[in-house]
Amino acid sequence: MNRSQQLSHPGALFWRRVLAHWTYQRKSLATVVDWIVMLYILIPGLLLGGGLYRELWTSPLPGWAQFLPLQAVVVILLFMFSGRVLLFLEEADVLFLRQQREWMKGLLIRGMAYSHAMSALKGLLFTLLALPILVREHEITGGTLITLLVITVVCAWCTNLWAGMIRSSCKGWRQHLMIYAVRWLSVGLITLLVSLWLEVYAVLWTIVVILLIVLILLSRRRLAMQGTFMADTREDARTRIQLTEKLLVQAVGKPPSVRSKTWFMRKSGRLFKGTAEKRLADAGLKAILRHPESLTLYIQITLVGIPAVWLPPLIIKIVVYIALVLMISYWLNTRWAVFAKAEFMHVLPFTNEQHRSAGILAVRTLLALPAFLYSLVAGLTLFQGGVGWLAALALTAAAVMIAPSLMSWPMYREDKHQQDE
Repeated sequence: MNRSQQLSHPGALFWRRVLAHWTYQRKSLATVVDWIVMLYILIPGLLLGGGLYRELWTSPLPGWAQFLPLQAVVVILLFMFSGRVLLFLEEADVLFLRQQREWMKGLLIRGMAYSHAMSALKGLLFTLLALPILVREHEITGGTLITLLVITVVCAWCTNLWAGMIRSSCKGWRQHLMIYAVRWLSVGLITLLVSLWLEVYAVLWTIVVILLIVLILLSRRRLAMQGTFMADTREDARTRIQLTEKLLVQAVGKPPSVRSKTWFMRKSGRLFKGTAEKRLADAGLKAILRHPESLTLYIQITLVGIPAVWLPPLIIKIVVYIALVLMISYWLNTRWAVFAKAEFMHVLPFTNEQHRSAGILAVRTLLALPAFLYSLVAGLTLFQGGVGWLAALALTAAAVMIAPSLMSWPMYREDKHQQDE
């Protein structure tokens, strides 16, 4: 069978593009992943994960499970069922395929069905992991569980398709605003259904039928859309290279955006007034916070550290708290070192001691927020009432005063050694 016979109908073309898509994803992973090495990681990981999953069914659930209400679990499931709609359109289709309405229609229908199937598969895998919490903590079994999954996946399908239509027809801030509105609308609907009518099967299945009708209407609207071919191909290309983009960002970093004006703390004025060290600390602190990657990582470390301090038992909690404070102090010192060693800093008449004093002041200021949050979580979980608040304030003061100076010594000694040489 020759190539023209293989592509004699839309289905053959669709499956050919699906195969090319998965081949591309596999090759993208192969550029950064050694599969032989991954076997030594995956096999023990699967064994360990299987043992932990078995414990969720046989042993008492961890304490954090009781802090997850059913509404939060269902919203997480809705998020896991979400995804982009991949239509498998290519720019070269404008030469021939765009003129063949039946071919375009067949390709679009298959692309939507494929995207719905992939999002459902991804969500079901996560549901399997969350099943112990649903069954043992919230006692969701049998027909209720099936109904909950059906209504969640159909709601996610409608949201995914609607968001894809918005991406193809709108641009700029309007696109982002409308997509956020659609996502929050679906979250509100699921939360309302779980809160009010979870046990009323007639209401839930009526909502399922209504959502299926909405899905059909959205699909018909998607097929009837005109003038969005180039936008559709751009969205498809962006979806196909998502994995490659993430791998490249991890390997070489995201190129910084060039701004004519600062967007963060633009009219803040001086944070510290007085000596030259304070003015230098002011400039360094703002430079760290205005760097997108540094600000993102600062927020991520702060947020991830809260449950890391909250969940473990007493001894581990203390060890994790100390480790987190020292880790973020060291990381902030490295950010300060990048600022202090920049080329433009060589023209300024600051001594090594002034750099270190300014760095400690800047790091202490940046450490204050995560140290207070970690200390507050530790204090309130170790002690009750006012004692917990006093412990939080004492831990914050100790962390801010000790950790920045302690973690600045390795870099300071290294710089001094290089100057002596």
